[in-house]
Amino acid sequence: MKRIRKSKNPALAQYLTLADLFKNLPHSVLREMMDHTVREFLKGGEVLFLENSIGNDLYILAAGKLRFEKRGSDGSLRDIGEFKRLDIIGELSLFTGEKRSATVKAVRDSELIRVPREVALSILLKHPESLLQITKIIAERLAHAKTETKTFVPQAKTFSLLSSMPEHQILDLIHYLGLVFLRYGSFYVVDESMFHERMKELEKLEESDREPWIIRFFTQIEAEYDYIFYIIKDQSTFTSFAQRALRQSDSFVYIKEATEEPSCIRLESMIDKRQYNDRNHILVLIQPDPEKVFPGTIRHLEKRRFQRHFHVHMDRMDTWERLGRGLLGKSIGLALGGGGAKGFSHLGVLKALEENQIPIDMVSGTSAGSIFAALIAMGETSEGSKIKAKEFWVTKDLLNEYTIPILSLTTGRKYTEAIRQFFGEIQIEDLWIPYFAISTNLSHSEIEVHEVGSLWKAIRASTSIPGVVPPFIDDGIVYVDGGVLDNVPGITLKEKGVGKVISVDVFGDIYPDQDRELCEYFDPTKPGVMTNPIFQVTNLINFQDILNPKFPPIGDIIIRSILASSRERIRKTETISDLFLQIPTNNFGLLDWFAYERLIELGYISSVEKIKMNQEKFRNPSLQ
Repeated sequence: MKRIRKSKNPALAQYLTLADLFKNLPHSVLREMMDHTVREFLKGGEVLFLENSIGNDLYILAAGKLRFEKRGSDGSLRDIGEFKRLDIIGELSLFTGEKRSATVKAVRDSELIRVPREVALSILLKHPESLLQITKIIAERLAHAKTETKTFVPQAKTFSLLSSMPEHQILDLIHYLGLVFLRYGSFYVVDESMFHERMKELEKLEESDREPWIIRFFTQIEAEYDYIFYIIKDQSTFTSFAQRALRQSDSFVYIKEATEEPSCIRLESMIDKRQYNDRNHILVLIQPDPEKVFPGTIRHLEKRRFQRHFHVHMDRMDTWERLGRGLLGKSIGLALGGGGAKGFSHLGVLKALEENQIPIDMVSGTSAGSIFAALIAMGETSEGSKIKAKEFWVTKDLLNEYTIPILSLTTGRKYTEAIRQFFGEIQIEDLWIPYFAISTNLSHSEIEVHEVGSLWKAIRASTSIPGVVPPFIDDGIVYVDGGVLDNVPGITLKEKGVGKVISVDVFGDIYPDQDRELCEYFDPTKPGVMTNPIFQVTNLINFQDILNPKFPPIGDIIIRSILASSRERIRKTETISDLFLQIPTNNFGLLDWFAYERLIELGYISSVEKIKMNQEKFRNPSLQ
């Protein structure tokens, strides 16, 4: 575990740190502690100690920030949190001599005061009053461990901006971003020239004495401002400022012209992926056209593993707002559930969201929801989506091509070709709004999240209703409808880093009308026995259009049975959603495409009041 340096020389800052922590101890005791303690420095990213390692010295955080992680026997993360100034670290090992209970690493350049175990115990025995402070800390941490709390989610406060764009353009970028950030708090911009100007007064100091003041400079600006932007000039080598700025940053933001080569930022290739694997790596592509995303985003995504990517146009403030909320972890996500024709009610919900000016920064969809989510991600409004969805679903009657039911009731030819033609060569990563389609990976019995690649293939996989539409096979993997495992994919949005989730369930729980129709297929005198097959066929005749028979109820039964299997997952989605909308579509069939107008109206009427009541939650920065 590498340290910057050590110094046993007493310093005023060291004394003040001890005095702040142990307020009730006399001056003589503080002097004794200071004479026997050691000042140590950690660079951002370096480890203080590992979980289960041997060690029993006590540490006091004087400046900077540390993070702890506890993992289970299977490697899964059990607990995570942060230490701030004056926090005591390693107190349990001090008393018990047991191994370290967590891994602790620096997330900023940090200054610590190490108190050797024998020194700490000696002082505690001679001055029992100092024990009260440490005992209080141990009690608080034990109480925290026994109390169920929300999982700690680190909030990004510091951002390194890396770009090969001209300086005046970078300043324009910061201007637009600043307009968004100011809604949530104050921000400060640090570049190399400003940093060196502030550090001039330290030039007379020895290097060993300069470090704590530099650390305090960064700690101070973080205390004074809510957010910090570090502008790192792109060049062929790392300057000391660039290295330090990266260590101070929660997120690395790579800003590129969408038309440039992926390797246009020279410093990007020199950033050690392993050293900074705990940072957020964000890609921002500046688009030349306000209407259409320049294709080829995948070339940039293959450069490194990015947590998020955004498409921004200089003149479209909505794209800057989406980027700003995304950087701050305050994105608003919309999850659209499956339900066949009932999915048209999503457009009524979308209309209500538009009327209440609630932005959508990320969308996910299952089955029919994947189609409506795709239209939103493409930039369509509720009215535009209605026109396109009607053209796709209603006018073409895509499922009216029955076959011998070996794999499904329909051939899938007409349906597949319609999806391919409708969405063309659009790639998911080239959509304005981040998009996730959910299917069921039947080959591996798991949820599949489609977030890159062909849009039409993702939708075809997500809407492959078992028994009704043939499975979709791609690269040897068999995909069926996402509703089998996750019919309302709000959890996926949370996993992708969204701040607030709006989930829409259009499936419904009971079907009185359809159940009454099913009764007509059974012999009332013989429970569980169907009537004569000839009579069953007559039930399928559409007397208004003889050439287009009704869809057999076996399809409806299959769909209902499949979607019912994901109800437990939906209940979990409801608990993590900031707004969960359940549209009462019970009296509509899953294949009632011609009822689209009534379904849209139902979606609007059922959601508009709830959305209006909750709009402040999504629009007011102080509540996000």
